[in-house]
Amino acid sequence: MQRFLLLYATQQGQAKAIAEEICEKAVAHGFSADLHCMSESDKYDLKTETAPLVVVVSTTGTGDPPDTARRFVKRIQDKSLPPDFFAHLRYGLLGLGDSEYTYFCNGGKVIDRRLQELGARRFYDTGHADDCVGLELVVEPWIAGLWAALEKLFAPRGEGEMSAALTAAPGAPGATDPAGPEVLHVESQVAQLRLEDPGRKGPEASEENVASSAQSRAVPADAGPSLTRSVPPLAQAALSVPASPPDYLQVHLQEPAGQEERQESVPSADPVFQVPISKAVQLTTNDAVKTTLLMELDISKTDFSYQPGDAFNIICPNSDSEVQSLLQRLQLTDKREHRVLLEIKADTKKRGAALPQHIPQKCSLQFILTWCLEIRAVPKKVLLRALADCAGDPAERRRLQELSSSQGAADYSRFVRGAGASLPDLLLAFPSCRPPLGLLLEHLPKLQPRPYSCASSGLCRPGRLRFVFTVVEASGGAPAAPRRGLCTGWLAALAEPLLQAAPRAAQASGISISPRAAHSFHLPEDPSVPVVMVGPGAGIAPFIGFLEHREKLREQQPDARFGATWLFFGCRHRDRDYLFRDELRRFQERGTLTRLTVCFSREPPAGEAPAKYVQDGMRRHGAALARLLLREGGCVCVCGDAKNMAKDVNDALLEIISQEAGVDKLEAMKTLAALKEEARYLQDIWA
Repeated sequence: MQRFLLLYATQQGQAKAIAEEICEKAVAHGFSADLHCMSESDKYDLKTETAPLVVVVSTTGTGDPPDTARRFVKRIQDKSLPPDFFAHLRYGLLGLGDSEYTYFCNGGKVIDRRLQELGARRFYDTGHADDCVGLELVVEPWIAGLWAALEKLFAPRGEGEMSAALTAAPGAPGATDPAGPEVLHVESQVAQLRLEDPGRKGPEASEENVASSAQSRAVPADAGPSLTRSVPPLAQAALSVPASPPDYLQVHLQEPAGQEERQESVPSADPVFQVPISKAVQLTTNDAVKTTLLMELDISKTDFSYQPGDAFNIICPNSDSEVQSLLQRLQLTDKREHRVLLEIKADTKKRGAALPQHIPQKCSLQFILTWCLEIRAVPKKVLLRALADCAGDPAERRRLQELSSSQGAADYSRFVRGAGASLPDLLLAFPSCRPPLGLLLEHLPKLQPRPYSCASSGLCRPGRLRFVFTVVEASGGAPAAPRRGLCTGWLAALAEPLLQAAPRAAQASGISISPRAAHSFHLPEDPSVPVVMVGPGAGIAPFIGFLEHREKLREQQPDARFGATWLFFGCRHRDRDYLFRDELRRFQERGTLTRLTVCFSREPPAGEAPAKYVQDGMRRHGAALARLLLREGGCVCVCGDAKNMAKDVNDALLEIISQEAGVDKLEAMKTLAALKEEARYLQDIWA
């Protein structure tokens, strides 16, 4: 078999899962994939690598490579490396990202660009998969086209003119330098790659050419498709269904040992601190559209430290009711306290099978389902395919096969991904599906900690850490009943005793946190630099920390020069969700906050049309804002929603710079890009 090196860099496991899928499929296509995490630098050496390189890399934060790629990126960005350092490398790269963020797929783009700067050349076009619309829309065709690209790269010289000219796929860009080593360009756009290679019938696909009698059952003429039901033409289509993923875990349930289990048993790369909740305050009125709470943690007995602008992780459990429902569905309620011991099946066909690192050995089944597995994760197609084999009802099995097939991609995007369906939702929708425990342990990803921005300054509040959260209320879509966000719902329940003036009961509550330092979302080191803060809703949180910190510094350094501080804040109603109103007024009175602009999106207009959103407020102060940023060397910090607000603020800044500097949009974009490069345009945004 022809060998290629397969590297992945992941933050939450998606890039790893995709790389493992490539590794599995490689064998059927006559290749051998040497799979490694990018952080395992002792297991590969790109400087001497002669095989083709395939890279799958995700993006984290607002455009950073994942943590597992940091060392790799630092090494290849060494300025002393010659421009031909990787001239021997031929590579293909698949980047994962979310277009709701400004720096879409930037983790992959950073590596892609630097590899080329060091002389490496693509044998296959780079793919950029968008988690906003569904990674699979690019991932599946990119993987399907990879095999043809590798075959042509490995073809003997003279076959297909490979040594004399470079071959391009139909519609792909033209050939590159014919004098250089061969490179194959394969267009990675969805429209130009088919999910199945008609000339190959490998074990990775099985043809369901005859629709079963189940899907031809009578359907009311006016009934549309749903999670559990399809309509023609999909209902009558012959499906290209992926082969069932090979199982690889042997699960043993042992009698409970009676020992106490603590959350600290969950493996973590970062230090974890158990801290008590010392205070909780509801910042919104009861009739506000959304409920926002402030929570204070006592970190005085730990060595946890932070700067204003940092974020930290909260380690939260799955909902107890959902865990109990899952145990009941698995018919394992009576064994919830049994210890789980995992082994790799001796006869597994999964290459490179390894025990899941996020599942500790010999912990109870209930503990694992509560603290280790993301049971609310949107299931990937490979899990749907596995669940299809566990469905006893032919109609349910057919529908799960449709959702996992290429022909059912639109229904998957609409009814699974778009609706936020989770495993509990699927099991409720398909009652005949009874998966074994091992299947869920193989496919459910690690329960991820949730990041929150620090809303305080350690200088002002030593031994205390404050943060703000809005309780997420999910209704409609896939869930059968309205439910709260996993972490915010749990936090709100913990805060309830304090909100009810029962501090003694609440004092016993505690949560586990771990550090998550921001790379650059901090106040400038020079206090004389003007700072413009933009944070609607809960996005105001880090700026409260900024202002507390700046106020304390002003007290400690009365003779120092401090730059202007502006805040653009937005909410719906003046009397319902104007967060930190009293604190902001005090910051203004003391001169810590130079200018405050508050926009109310749902207040009735009175007199002059008010600024409805933060970007409207920015435009009203465009001339002064441009002067602050372009002439006085100020910086702008934006915190909040990535989907709408961050893009609208970015557009407003472009308009302001274009208008006030008298330049066209392209020049304004260059100016804004320069501000980002100089760390004078900072973002802390989330989807």
